[in-house]
Amino acid sequence: MKRRLTIVLVAFGASFISMIALSLFSIGRFTTFTSYSDEVTRINGTITTLFRTEVLFKDIDRWERGYILMGDTVSLNNINATKDSLFHALDSLEFQLKDNPVQARNMIDLRDVIGQRMRCLDNNIAFVASTRSNDASDHYMAGRRHTMAANRQFINMHIIENKVLADLIEKQKFYQKLTTSTLKSLLVIFCLVTLLLFALLIKLMRSGMLYQETLKGKIIDLKRSHDELQEIAYSISHDLQEPLRKIQVFSNMLVVRKANSPEDDGSRDTLQRIHGFANRMQSLIYDLESLTNLTRIDEQKATVNLNNLTEQVVEGMRELIQSRQAVVRIEQLPEIKCYESQLQILFKALLDNALKFVKADTQPEIYIGYRISKGEELAELTQRLPNQQFHCISVSDNGIGFDNKYISNIFKIFRRLHNEESQYSGKGIGLAICQRIMTNHEGYILGEGKPDHGATFKLYFPI
Repeated sequence: MKRRLTIVLVAFGASFISMIALSLFSIGRFTTFTSYSDEVTRINGTITTLFRTEVLFKDIDRWERGYILMGDTVSLNNINATKDSLFHALDSLEFQLKDNPVQARNMIDLRDVIGQRMRCLDNNIAFVASTRSNDASDHYMAGRRHTMAANRQFINMHIIENKVLADLIEKQKFYQKLTTSTLKSLLVIFCLVTLLLFALLIKLMRSGMLYQETLKGKIIDLKRSHDELQEIAYSISHDLQEPLRKIQVFSNMLVVRKANSPEDDGSRDTLQRIHGFANRMQSLIYDLESLTNLTRIDEQKATVNLNNLTEQVVEGMRELIQSRQAVVRIEQLPEIKCYESQLQILFKALLDNALKFVKADTQPEIYIGYRISKGEELAELTQRLPNQQFHCISVSDNGIGFDNKYISNIFKIFRRLHNEESQYSGKGIGLAICQRIMTNHEGYILGEGKPDHGATFKLYFPI
């Protein structure tokens, strides 16, 4: 399933990169197409201005002939108005052609020819006004020559602009087709990739659903097996209690009977050892039953003041604490939501553990502290909780401690760091019970120690 998810992610990444590349390519083509369209629009505007300039130039010829024939002021006024419009058109045309070096030079020549034509026009008007003659003067004939030169310049400029326009239109059409085909290709590729990803996701979802169904079945089987193991453990612990009690009773009776028989000292010692081992086995069965019962949670969580709870636990262990002349110091503890009865077992087990493993000729000191910590401290157990906050409650002692290389064993059931003949009692189940209780609270327990320098157990309750 992880492999299929990787394939989907790779396919999505490849399609995403392809879409971006094609989109950028399309944007580039569209930008080029737009720039050519703008150039076409600009050239069309230039050609329009060129046509308008040419028309105004021809209108001057028409009004000049009218003035020669009629000699009226209307024609003269029209000539002056047309001249003003012509010069404005020339200025506009010059501005539009400033980026084209060839046309800029042609514009200089056109202005020169039109300037000469306007001087001939002014001379001809002055001649007609003074002589009142309708005959064509030398000024008029010179003006005609300049008009023909200007017309040739107009034609030349039209040819250049039309050629540029034709080239731009061809490029515009090319990029228009390219942009259209690119967009169509992009759409087709996008549809294909989307369908492919959709098919992969459907396949992945079906696999996930099958996996979930399988997982549900396994969870049901696991729960059934768990319930069966609980029943077996309960049955074993319950059924073993009765014959064990009988062994204890009968062995005790035999010890009492042999108490006044000096010749049976060896038998009495053997019976006492049998009785002791039976008591130890009964204690082990009781602890095992307690651990099994912790897997079944029959109470609801409630908000509990840990100061009150630890004081109750210490009070319940007052006789043992006084017999060991131990000092127990408790820092201000928080209120947490928990299973109260389980936390009583938890703190009792930790205090009992601290009171068992004490150094000779040393007064036991136990300190229960509190602080708020982050999940970074649990990196050796899990990497999923770096920013999660926890109530961290530490239980420290000045006992015999332990070597941290055995830390992986101390929370396992029936694992002891000392052999049976050791002076330190213990059945190797207390810390396993503590870990089970912390698991029930979705918390964690860590231990650290140093030989002859005590041990510290840290309880992490999620906030």
